[in-house]
Amino acid sequence: MNRVVIISLMAACLGAAGLAALHGDRPPPFASPALVTIQSGEVVWRPLGNFSYNGKARTPPSVATDVASFQIMKFQVSRTQYAACVQDGACAPVSTQVGPLPQTRVNWQDATDFAGWYTKTSGSHWRLPTELEWQRAAAERYGDSAPDLDTLDPGERMLENYRNGLLLRGGASPALRPLGGFGENTLGIADMSGNVWEWTDGCVTNGTLQSDGSIASTELYCGVRIAGGRHRAAVIDFVRDASVGGCAAGLPPDHLGFRLVRGQAR
Repeated sequence: MNRVVIISLMAACLGAAGLAALHGDRPPPFASPALVTIQSGEVVWRPLGNFSYNGKARTPPSVATDVASFQIMKFQVSRTQYAACVQDGACAPVSTQVGPLPQTRVNWQDATDFAGWYTKTSGSHWRLPTELEWQRAAAERYGDSAPDLDTLDPGERMLENYRNGLLLRGGASPALRPLGGFGENTLGIADMSGNVWEWTDGCVTNGTLQSDGSIASTELYCGVRIAGGRHRAAVIDFVRDASVGGCAAGLPPDHLGFRLVRGQAR
């Protein structure tokens, strides 16, 4: 019996998945997620953190910043997708019920672990978006703003950040909705203005300013990461539920989830 006949018989008996396992390859853990290509463009951005000038708290100005083209998941990572990573032993067993709801109660490390696992199992490179990429993808659903806090003392600054967060969030319910339940933005990306904040690779930034307000020096503090949502949130990287504590500044997110970008970091 020649080799072609043997392979044909094996294919009939084992199926594609069985042959993949026989050859040491693994079938994808789930169907490829829908992607949206974001064209290069500009965002108006300022770092989130603590800045000072001559020892007094100051807010750095917003600066127009270019963002290169990238591909991002149309929907947030779902419970079903995350459960596949847990079953494989590569992700922490948080709330892993399957279904069309976004996976929440994940911290920054959980999201990073999922990206690493999916990179290995899918054959493509996946990662969390940068803070700038997330803002670019959110388009008109990005509602963050930084009120003029330079004249306020620390206590007043904190209260103003909370008020600003409440204004941006409106009266939205914290109840989870199925993927796509909050609609799409003009770029075709779903749920950017929903109640699940999304981990990015952004870090809190501290620094000093020049007399004209431009940044003189910066220092990243990556024990606190930036989550994108109706407003930016600075969340301690090991926290899975910022609504009960762990938000380092401003109003905490209702839920913490994530979506991924396909491709190497630039």
